[in-house]
Amino acid sequence: MFKLHNLKAPIGSNHPKKRKGLGIGSGLGKTAGKGHKGQKARSGGQVHPMFEGGQIPLQRRMPKVGFNSPLKDLDFRVNVAELGVYEGRNLTAKDLMSKAQRPKPRTRLSIYGCRLPAKLPTSIEAHHVSPNLKKILEAKGVGITLIPLKDGSRPRVKKKKEKK
Repeated sequence: MFKLHNLKAPIGSNHPKKRKGLGIGSGLGKTAGKGHKGQKARSGGQVHPMFEGGQIPLQRRMPKVGFNSPLKDLDFRVNVAELGVYEGRNLTAKDLMSKAQRPKPRTRLSIYGCRLPAKLPTSIEAHHVSPNLKKILEAKGVGITLIPLKDGSRPRVKKKKEKK
């Protein structure tokens, strides 16, 4: 029966560690299995893992793509259907944003959608509310406050193209 005190590894699975540089009779004496001269024979001499023998390495062959601007505005969008949870509350932007996005200065909170929940909050504070939704919410008695962005401007609203 197997028990912790009598468990053993299968025969041949454990090999003794190679003891390099212990004399000529050990088979790994003198150069300790490193051969004669060259980069890999020196102390600290190893080839960089991305080195491909002089060929242009893969990371240099691949094209440079993209750029992540640290100044990019982050849009945090909330669907109006999700606001039913906050019945009768005065919602601020911090209440609706995730904890990770609250401290970021360029985060904009947008509220969109058309399916109104049965119960609504009393007032909502956001950077942007879609125009049609704003009319519907104000008709239902929900107060909407638009917050100016950190740089003092209002969020850009896409203007409808006029038909010619």
